[in-house]
Amino acid sequence: MVTVTALEPADVPAAGVLLAARHAALRARFPLLPAACVDPVVAATLVGETLRFSDGVAARDASGALIGFLTSFDAAPDPASPMARYAPQRCALHLVHGHAVAAGTDPLPTYNALFAELASRALERGVTDHVVHVPLGDPSIETAWVALGFGRANVVAVRDLSPPGRPSLVDVEVRIATPEELDVVDRLVDEEAVFHASSPIFRPYVRAATADEVRRQLTTDLPSSDHAFLVARRAGRDVGVLSIGPGLGSPLYVPDDAAYIAATAVLAGERGRGIGVALVEAAFAWARDRGHGAACLHFATANASSTAFWMGLGFVPVMAHLRRRLDDRILTARPPA
Repeated sequence: MVTVTALEPADVPAAGVLLAARHAALRARFPLLPAACVDPVVAATLVGETLRFSDGVAARDASGALIGFLTSFDAAPDPASPMARYAPQRCALHLVHGHAVAAGTDPLPTYNALFAELASRALERGVTDHVVHVPLGDPSIETAWVALGFGRANVVAVRDLSPPGRPSLVDVEVRIATPEELDVVDRLVDEEAVFHASSPIFRPYVRAATADEVRRQLTTDLPSSDHAFLVARRAGRDVGVLSIGPGLGSPLYVPDDAAYIAATAVLAGERGRGIGVALVEAAFAWARDRGHGAACLHFATANASSTAFWMGLGFVPVMAHLRRRLDDRILTARPPA
């Protein structure tokens, strides 16, 4: 039987042991993942940092030993921020380094008990949207969350920087955009948001609210030596964009020396011609020149073309963002106490 209690600072070293063991097993399957977090001390540091801004619960066996833990915090991005294009308005977020279950312990009843406690607390705060980041090395972990009503929304994928191995168009020119090309890059980056609003992806198109902050971010990144916006030109017009910069994401899932590929878009009438491959080839070359050894990115699983494109280029999913949205009526329609 699982007993759920508060996750206390005194539990952090034991939680680090659980997280490190999970990461070591995952890294055996995905060697590109960073090695540092197989060290229980490093893993415990991540748990401790997460617990400073999160609510946490612990699962204990009959002897009181820690067999699992889960943390969450309310995430609500500024509606005007660039992140508002991708993230829910408000959710309880369970970070991938904020949970783990002991090897040999059934994840299903353990996560069920842990989530039940934190979800009940979130409901009292009016939060009905939940997002959990789940490693993909052990299918039983994702299965446990699916049994709780979660489904995939995005995945994190990684790859080395060897050539893509797919043909690209010979009549495509790829250049690094200059700061003077802000309007060009802004227009092309917005194509990604337009496409993400279509069926069956259905991300809200929030250009009106985010345009100023997106342009401000572009103004900062365009002249930066750590970032590049690669623009593809064909038949005299700019038809695609890919942004690349420093590694970004969970420290468990950003390979050492990785570059991060962010906004990527090709105009509707130009898709399927190899333009995306040409952009990726140029991005990999840019990254290799700057000492990067790998690339990581996110893509929406409902985006069939993006899924096929990135996986066709050899990117391997290593972590998933799963989401569950409760029926909002539960906020007011509950049995009397």
